Amino acid sequence: MWYEKSYRRHLLDMHIDDWDPAFLSEFSGEEYVKNLKIAKIQSAMIYLQSHVGLCNYPTKTGKMHNAFIGREDTFKELISSCRAEGISVTGYYSLIYNNWAYDNHPEWRIVKAEDVGKAPERGAFRGSRYGLVCPNNPDYLKFTEGQIREMAEYAELDGMFYDMLFWPHMCYCSHCCARYLKETGEELPTVEDWSDEKWLLHMRKRREWMGEFANWVTDLTKALMPGVSVEHNVAFSALPDGKSANAEEVISACDYVGGDLDRGVYGYSFTCKFYRSISKNQPFEHMFTRCAPGLSAHTQIKSPDIMKSAFFLTAAHHGATLLIDAIDPVGTMDERVYRQLGEVFSELIPYEPYYKGEPIEDVGLYYSLKSKFDPHSEGYTNYLGVVKTLETLIEKNILCGITGGFADLYRHKAIVAPCLTSEDDYDTERLVKYVRDGGTLYFSGADNKKMLKEFFGALVEGRTKETVVYVSPKTVVQDEFEYFNEKYPMNFRGTAPIVRGIDEVDVLATLTLPYTARSEERFASIHSDPPGIKTDIPAVAIKKFGKGTVIWSALSIESTDLYDCRNVFVNLLKYASRLDSTLVSDAAEDIEITAFKTESSLLVNAVLMNRRETARRVEDINVSIKTDFVPTSVKILPESEEKVPFSYDGKRVSFSIKGLKIFKMIEIK
Repeated sequence: MWYEKSYRRHLLDMHIDDWDPAFLSEFSGEEYVKNLKIAKIQSAMIYLQSHVGLCNYPTKTGKMHNAFIGREDTFKELISSCRAEGISVTGYYSLIYNNWAYDNHPEWRIVKAEDVGKAPERGAFRGSRYGLVCPNNPDYLKFTEGQIREMAEYAELDGMFYDMLFWPHMCYCSHCCARYLKETGEELPTVEDWSDEKWLLHMRKRREWMGEFANWVTDLTKALMPGVSVEHNVAFSALPDGKSANAEEVISACDYVGGDLDRGVYGYSFTCKFYRSISKNQPFEHMFTRCAPGLSAHTQIKSPDIMKSAFFLTAAHHGATLLIDAIDPVGTMDERVYRQLGEVFSELIPYEPYYKGEPIEDVGLYYSLKSKFDPHSEGYTNYLGVVKTLETLIEKNILCGITGGFADLYRHKAIVAPCLTSEDDYDTERLVKYVRDGGTLYFSGADNKKMLKEFFGALVEGRTKETVVYVSPKTVVQDEFEYFNEKYPMNFRGTAPIVRGIDEVDVLATLTLPYTARSEERFASIHSDPPGIKTDIPAVAIKKFGKGTVIWSALSIESTDLYDCRNVFVNLLKYASRLDSTLVSDAAEDIEITAFKTESSLLVNAVLMNRRETARRVEDINVSIKTDFVPTSVKILPESEEKVPFSYDGKRVSFSIKGLKIFKMIEIK
């Protein structure tokens, strides 16, 4: 397929209304293609419609943008010109977000619970700029089918991209209410309560419905456009929002995955790992806006080093970068943007032949698309735990990746599963088997009671009333807790589960409570809640289970920003797994190292997690990495003549990376 060797991609946002005759009046297909060539783009995502709902092609089902009335072939010719230049084309279409449909068909609108029974007002949704329509409305589905048929007839495309496949709001339109009642026998719940089974069922149904919609769109598209790829925007699957319903059900409808996220360097790394793990085909696609800080700053471009850092972080995961620009309302493009983009992409091109192999990931971070909530309203969630753990492992130079119910657990020596809930019960058997077969599992929290029962025979009796608690280590793990001990235990802000039934010999640490709870008027120390009451309530436990090991923490210590707590977490993980890290390095905390194994080599990537307008030059980095072959050479790529001195001790090859400025790729043959 076209996407297999396409790493430089482009999208020109065109969410432009037509109330002013100047809007898009200066649009030029020739200028568009010229700029794509300047930027060295391999694939263009081209708007056939937008959030505004206006079509850029002749339509009988909707309304064509006024700018293209009388020049109806503008986009057909643009698409043909791109393909003639060897640039593949993906068509863009916005689902659910459709102002034209919202304005002209008020009966299609998403309805909030508080608006049930009210006459729909004309205009954008709830005073915002976006009109939202419901995918459960059969008339909207007929409209969508008609528009897909029109696009199929209008131009020959290589792929289709569908945007906004999520619930921006819970919908209580008549169709949602009737469908829920028919399928569950219940009324749609209106009170958001993540400890309520009825609300959780509501969320499951939202995921099911959105997945059904996505797969219907994919199947219809492939039937009408044989040979095209289909991608849905899955950005919300990599975000902490638990209500969007952009989860495995939507991902299953994608030939490859991608989405537009710009959440800092560690968030960027997480997204790349997650997208790579869930994508049916490679490369995954990471979208990056050229504006700083985002598209709302229409005229501000990111610095070359910020742009390079983002692109090379994607390259370090062997993914494709899609650069998002936004058209000027009149229809023009800033050529200077494309000259800078071409210069940046020129530096990536020599590395593209080496985007191959399978990633080496010692630790898998179990990311749940169903447990994006905290039933205790304290902020500790699976998403937070995974992202914080990722940051910690990168800083400690431990190779890691993302796993979950969608991935093969056995690719990892150890798995970290923060704050799972009962929504993940469906995958407990796989996790149990993974440990029984020799894997190491760390999990935290007590909201997945099934796992506590399976591994430790334990039950949850409740939670502490104290909102500051302490973890007191036993002597056997004193070193792992560093300077924390029984008298000065590790502090944690939040309540703790009261768990009973764990064999005392398996307990590594217990809870210590403060002298008083925050809810009491009396106190021991006016500014703080020092430890005062020792308990036998387990805080950390470890157990041999089959051939493997399981370690449990009552508290999500991996989720905190506290340096010492994160050190304790890493120490406990190593203690449980006896982790023999594939990678050993003295790389600074702001450098990530990734590794890929091919049939005849290891590819090692070092990338600076840069936040600066001008990236710093890095001191030499020493690297030692395990190989299952005797190395014959170590080379800097793509300069194949530049060999690197190395040593080999029969198990590890060791070398230095010199002069890193954002990115280096090393091949060990």
